[in-house]
Amino acid sequence: MEIQQIPKVPPGEFRYQRSYTKPGVYPYDAIKWEIRDAVITDHKGQVIFEQKNVEVPSFWSQTATNIVASKYFRGRLGTPGRESSVKQLIGRVAGTIARWGRKGNYFIDEEEAENFESELTHILLHQMAAFNSPVWFNVGVEDRPQCSACQPYDAMISTPYGMTPIGDIVSRNLLGLPVYDSKGITLVTGVKQNGVKKVYRITVSNGVAVDVTGDHVVLTSSKRRTVGTWQRVDELKIGTKLQLHAHKGIVASRPLFDGSMHDSVSEDEAALAGWLQSDGFVGQYPGGTNKSLTLEFETANNQEYDFVLGRVGKVFQNAHYNVTPVKVQSPDVNYRRVRMYGETLAPFVTKYNLLDRGAAMQAPRNLVAASKEVIIEYLRSLFQAEGYVTVSTSSNSSHVGFAVISRSLARDVQRLLLCLGIYSRLRMKKEKRPDRYDLWEVDISIRSERKRFSELIGFISSRKQERLQESLVSPGKNCPDVRWETIVSIEELGEKPVYDIQTLSGHYLSENVVVHNCFINSVQDDMRSIMQLAQTEGMLFKYGSGTGSNLSSLRSSREHLSTGGKASGPVSFMKGFDAFAGVIKSGGRTRRAAKMVILNVDHPDIEEFIWSKAKEEKKAWALIDAGYDGAVDGEAYSSIFFQNANHSVRVTDEFMHAVIEDKEWKTRYITNHQVADVYKARNLVREMAEAAYICGDPGIQFDTIVNNWHPCPNTNRINASNPCSEYMFLDDSACNLASLNLMKFRDVNGEFDVESFEHAVDIVISAQEILVSNAGYPTPAIEKNSHDFRPLGLGYANLGALLMARGLPYDSDQGRNYAAAISALMSGRAYAASSRIAKRLGPFKGYAVNEKPFLNVIDMHRAHAYKISAEGVSEELLKAALKSWDDALSLGERFGFRNAQISVIAPTGTIAFMMDCDTTGIEPDIALVKYKWLVGGGVIKIVNNTVPEALIKLGYSKTEAGEILKYLEDHDTIEGAPHLKQEHLPVFDCAFKPSKGTRSIHYMGHVKMMAAVQPFVSGAISKTVNMPGNVSVEEIVETYVTAWRMGLKAIAIYRDGSKRTQPLTTTIQDKSKAIEKTKEQVVFKPFRRRLPEEREAIIHKFSIAQNEGYLMVGLYDDNTPGEIFVVMSKEGSTISGLMDAFSTSISLALQYGVPLKVLVNKFTHTRFEPAGITTNQEIRFAKSVVDYIFRWLGLKFLPKEEQDALGLARTTLENGTQVKLVEPVG
Repeated sequence: MEIQQIPKVPPGEFRYQRSYTKPGVYPYDAIKWEIRDAVITDHKGQVIFEQKNVEVPSFWSQTATNIVASKYFRGRLGTPGRESSVKQLIGRVAGTIARWGRKGNYFIDEEEAENFESELTHILLHQMAAFNSPVWFNVGVEDRPQCSACQPYDAMISTPYGMTPIGDIVSRNLLGLPVYDSKGITLVTGVKQNGVKKVYRITVSNGVAVDVTGDHVVLTSSKRRTVGTWQRVDELKIGTKLQLHAHKGIVASRPLFDGSMHDSVSEDEAALAGWLQSDGFVGQYPGGTNKSLTLEFETANNQEYDFVLGRVGKVFQNAHYNVTPVKVQSPDVNYRRVRMYGETLAPFVTKYNLLDRGAAMQAPRNLVAASKEVIIEYLRSLFQAEGYVTVSTSSNSSHVGFAVISRSLARDVQRLLLCLGIYSRLRMKKEKRPDRYDLWEVDISIRSERKRFSELIGFISSRKQERLQESLVSPGKNCPDVRWETIVSIEELGEKPVYDIQTLSGHYLSENVVVHNCFINSVQDDMRSIMQLAQTEGMLFKYGSGTGSNLSSLRSSREHLSTGGKASGPVSFMKGFDAFAGVIKSGGRTRRAAKMVILNVDHPDIEEFIWSKAKEEKKAWALIDAGYDGAVDGEAYSSIFFQNANHSVRVTDEFMHAVIEDKEWKTRYITNHQVADVYKARNLVREMAEAAYICGDPGIQFDTIVNNWHPCPNTNRINASNPCSEYMFLDDSACNLASLNLMKFRDVNGEFDVESFEHAVDIVISAQEILVSNAGYPTPAIEKNSHDFRPLGLGYANLGALLMARGLPYDSDQGRNYAAAISALMSGRAYAASSRIAKRLGPFKGYAVNEKPFLNVIDMHRAHAYKISAEGVSEELLKAALKSWDDALSLGERFGFRNAQISVIAPTGTIAFMMDCDTTGIEPDIALVKYKWLVGGGVIKIVNNTVPEALIKLGYSKTEAGEILKYLEDHDTIEGAPHLKQEHLPVFDCAFKPSKGTRSIHYMGHVKMMAAVQPFVSGAISKTVNMPGNVSVEEIVETYVTAWRMGLKAIAIYRDGSKRTQPLTTTIQDKSKAIEKTKEQVVFKPFRRRLPEEREAIIHKFSIAQNEGYLMVGLYDDNTPGEIFVVMSKEGSTISGLMDAFSTSISLALQYGVPLKVLVNKFTHTRFEPAGITTNQEIRFAKSVVDYIFRWLGLKFLPKEEQDALGLARTTLENGTQVKLVEPVG
């Protein structure tokens, strides 16, 4: 049809009107309801799920009832809070969206809001549309997932370089900074300034205080010696316990910033600063003639005098000072004042904040990032001047104390002691006299902590030092590494600027208290980004969403790291990402987590990527043949990688031309872009086809076509898609999906109801748009892009059923024309609605910079609409489709668009059953009779409901149709049914050949249908091209080439029977028989590989906390370990016997084939005494003898990649120093 001049749409105000409902009559009251039991059983009759007394509309099928009750009802089963009615479910979702719409000014008045809510409720209630699963999971139940818990600038983070303010970490962008967590050391992977929020101070029983926002999460317990649970700060109560690590935050021997952030601090300066704060004077004397700045050090004996004077000479070289003896009553005290004058002292005073005196004093700020030695000197001065030791022989209690009137200084002293691994208590001593300050005391009373104080700090004077040693003579308690400290106060500190960090482990220590962190996303070629991607995906899965990533920015496994080793490559990291997806049920329910992984065809690891999933599939076959359960979630498929991900290769037009012309194709390294390998392009695409022949993966995405249809290219290109390839847009963006049930938009004569369809599009698109601003997002980047571009994904389901009901074969020109017209109407009307919303609320933020290319893409859609053939399409439908694109372009030129993308064709898996659809998405039916195997167990038999209507449409009588249907149910195929004419068989063709039939849709019929619809979809089409089991690899290659030539954005094929299990099957018997057959073949026999009579051995001497031992390792001829013996120098008969038995057990395990890496993973980090410092430079600290043995074995015999996986290998700090990430001394 010739393209018409664009008619100008009148700019009259759009209003949400009623079409399905009436004022004063709520949709629930207009239908009949039933009470049913929702029960799902497996094919043996075993109940998998059951909820009794479920209220559903009478016209909903039992399948829809079962799906909704088992998947979407919220609340714990069997509790009063559990949803039990579809009224509750739809009311929760539609009511929440309408409330958000009112709040967001989407409606002119309350009448319009009520119209919208009633119409949306009707649409959902009558199965005319459904949102994707995440909406049903979360809307009205979850607040936005919290991604911004944080702390104020001065909140101290425990690091190997001392307590460091979180604000310094964020402002300095210290990515890669090692920080302590509950397990040892983790790394900072992201930083963020989170605005201004209310801050709370949580103080625990030993005086440690943590400053956090109310939404921050901390590890809590109601009793001691427990695992603990994560709890929000604003939910804490006095009496709850927090986990504090007494010995973990030990400072290193070098400063963090090396003078780049704070002035460098010397040990001598720190010692003098501490002395002046505790036993000195800084300022100007009010009397006398000397008005200069004055420093005065007071000493009470020769040792103190020598200590001070020696450091004065080093710090203030050539400076003049006076020494004034002062007479005192005690003959044991040699009291002297060392006094200095002059403005030359000002820099030193300013550097250490020494003008703050009395209750305002605090430790110099630059000490927080100082070295261990500097902190020791500072504390030694403080404790010598104002500290004391008490020894009570009668109560067997001793104390090392430090008391001042400044709470801030006392808190800083406690903090610095923790930096040295010394636990203390901070308490207030109330001063009764009104003109005096209260006293704040730091008390070190536990013997193990006094001992550590003696070893690290001690006193300057021999008298105090001797008293300290006397306190250690009597036995006493050891302070545990982990303490549960009781909350004694919760204070509001007001609103402050706050900051957040992300760590690899998901938590860290603040003031040595365990706190959680949040989610910050970036996908680049560095370890921080890679690990952050894993966490971001985990949060997406938690709330029911899927995720897709293009990993082509990661270095290949053949490229070198800056440290000299080789990169792991994308496929290695994919295994970890897949494992995260596997253990996180989507939405916390039984919906499997979904993800897409993409690699560009010019990546050096492209061959490894192509075959990664096919190789895992072969492993599953071997496990099934060995008798393991081959069900969807059985042992076989649960034991292999990549079962939670779809894989796709991104190819360009350049590559496809090389395939057609049989040219070479070059892959290029990521770091230097030099040529890595040269392939024949045809060979590469054939490998893709061969792998897909085995398992259906990888699919192919046509990158050039995708970006040619990109409406926002001025912002960035499109690199990836969501798990099913229908949503393709900017990186770090999200799209909420919804689908229309096409079978619900037919009039009484079976014709397509254009007006009803248009109205439903208006309502559903508006609901999706409202969700954008109110949905939760896992990362700030995704949140920003989603708000700036507001992409939506409206689609449909039941197209296959609609064509069948009209008597149109799926694989026919008439069927394709009809599908194209409906798709064009849906997207065109949705874009027009988006423009009308933009008139009311403004276009999306990224529209202005992309206006020209955006309107060009709209015009491309419109031009294709005018190419739709009228054959098989009603005049009303075709005219409406063309008008919708005329309106979209006309309105868009005036008002812009509210949404950067508007439509996709999603797979509509579970929601298709909720809407009682016979077919999903754009797909034809898989078979007229099929069985769905559910994740979590269970099977549902599904018989196509559209066949009776199609038979009547084709002219069969009710009697003839009844006999045909009985034949279908009895034989699982319609072929051979009585009365059925041969020319009508194509109408009932399905994707798969039935178990007792011969017909199916030709695979090119799938490709042609996608090509007919693709020009009218913003995104892409999630569809599988089903191919028969006997298809050849060459035919798969030809399918790829044809799909590209027809302008598809993506394609995935599935060869029937290529997987040993699939969620939908055409028969139930085949699966159980296969399992029974393979179980008969299972035979297991243990085998022991004995060592030769004469064998090589290694004897290794070690020492742990001065406890010496010997480890002997017997070796096989290939130098792998086959036995161990352990001897300790100080062991009695009991310990000796236990060590011998332990060694024998491990030796037998090795000889019977237990992999060493399994043993290392099992026994490392086992904790018991003796534990402590070792003499091995590779293992500086061991938690036990067993911990040491297996870490040594791992480092000695395991390859580097396995050491990396087990956390044994070296890592690199930001200064390039190679270190072990093991638990520090203490």
